[in-house]
Amino acid sequence: MATKLREKPKKPESFKYRFKVKDLEKMYEAGIFNPEEKIELIYGEVIRLSPIGLKHAIVVNNLVDILSDLLKETNLKSKYILSVQNPVFLSQENLVQPDVAIVSREFAKEKQHPKPKYIEVLIEVSDTTLEKDRKIKLPLYAKYEIKQVWIVDLIQNQIEVYTKPYKDEYLNVQIFPMDKEISIFNKNIKVKDILDV
Repeated sequence: MATKLREKPKKPESFKYRFKVKDLEKMYEAGIFNPEEKIELIYGEVIRLSPIGLKHAIVVNNLVDILSDLLKETNLKSKYILSVQNPVFLSQENLVQPDVAIVSREFAKEKQHPKPKYIEVLIEVSDTTLEKDRKIKLPLYAKYEIKQVWIVDLIQNQIEVYTKPYKDEYLNVQIFPMDKEISIFNKNIKVKDILDV
């Protein structure tokens, strides 16, 4: 009589539930998250944002000061606003919160968070989040055709500027160390002034 081989027990099936922006809104309404709590939705996954360190906060403030002055100087204040640590709507499964974005005022007509077509420049200030910003968020920004992304690298004290999105990457990448200047709206900004902590 042949002996029957015992079958290995099957592993339980695992799955990830993918959330949408409307689900996130309901979670806030239900009190699952505090209104002050910073949350992103990336590929349908809810991700809590890391606490902001002192250097990160100072650099964001520097960017806000410098870019606000630049919009005034170039008479673009009526065309663009600075959105600071506010959501950007990429898709129903992707609601991100960059540190700073220069956004066309036209977005307000749609009565929702700005979509990629309204974003002129999107800026991530990165220290502990550097790998996530480069490997996860940057391809996402390219996919949804954000025209220009800056990663302000607080570890190497430099700014990476990404332009020409194509599929899930940027075809043009420029690195600006502390002694260089970045041109935006035909004005030059010193990297040192941004990273001056």
